[in-house]
Amino acid sequence: MRIPATLAAALTAALVPVTAQAAPSPQPAPPYARDLAVTVAAPNPAAPPGATVPFTVVVCNHGTETPQTAATLVVNGPPDEGMQISPEFGEATDGGWNWIRIPVAEGLQPNQCSHVKLRSRTISGLAGPKSYPGGTAEVSWDGEQNPADNLATWTSEIAAPVTGAHLSLVRPPLPAAPGNPADFEVEERNLGPSTDYPWRGRLVAQLPPGSTFLSSAPDGAPCEFSADRSTATCPDTVSNTWSWRNRGFAVRVSPTAPHGGKVTATLTYEAPADPVPHAFVLKVDIPVL
Repeated sequence: MRIPATLAAALTAALVPVTAQAAPSPQPAPPYARDLAVTVAAPNPAAPPGATVPFTVVVCNHGTETPQTAATLVVNGPPDEGMQISPEFGEATDGGWNWIRIPVAEGLQPNQCSHVKLRSRTISGLAGPKSYPGGTAEVSWDGEQNPADNLATWTSEIAAPVTGAHLSLVRPPLPAAPGNPADFEVEERNLGPSTDYPWRGRLVAQLPPGSTFLSSAPDGAPCEFSADRSTATCPDTVSNTWSWRNRGFAVRVSPTAPHGGKVTATLTYEAPADPVPHAFVLKVDIPVL
């Protein structure tokens, strides 16, 4: 029996494999013309309560336009911590105890990033060690910017409290040639837990032989110098918890200091009874040209 031609053609067509057509892939969305993204490198390592530590906010231009005027960066500290935020360089346009607003990204070209250096000072009564989440950083350019990456959150890590005296270097010395002057500034801070030392302590700064102290600041709380001016003894005026004082030292580097080496000043902040005698030591290296 012969199969009719029309039926044979239909059967042949049914036996021919058919290649499935792939669904069209979605096209990537075009980049935002105005797209400033923000991330936060939180303070690391963890700092003791009351300390001042640096941290960095990074603002990147992921768009195709360059801001001709400054955008606004607002950084908030964790809500339950109590943090004073300040710029490491320059000035803020506004701010309070736990937040700061500063201009950023003016002239920042596409695919470029700006690193904003900030400093955080926490109150000394914080519980630690503990994580304090809820910090934010938000950059605003205009209403047409990408809303997906202009807000970042961050967490502040607080270490265990330090009892009593604490020292930190707030202005390091610049390199100096042998025989030339140099200066630096430290912060003395009472981290508690008492509201006053039962007996006042002192700050003792020591230089190696050949290097000498020239002067100290502020004038209202002068240090006394040894006969060879290698030792400075300064009265402790930081009595109340959360209080602090900035103290500066001007020194002369030893004329025989080796080029490329360093002169180390050793500062000891003594608290004779808070509630037990202890001392906090800070070493400051002065690079020698």
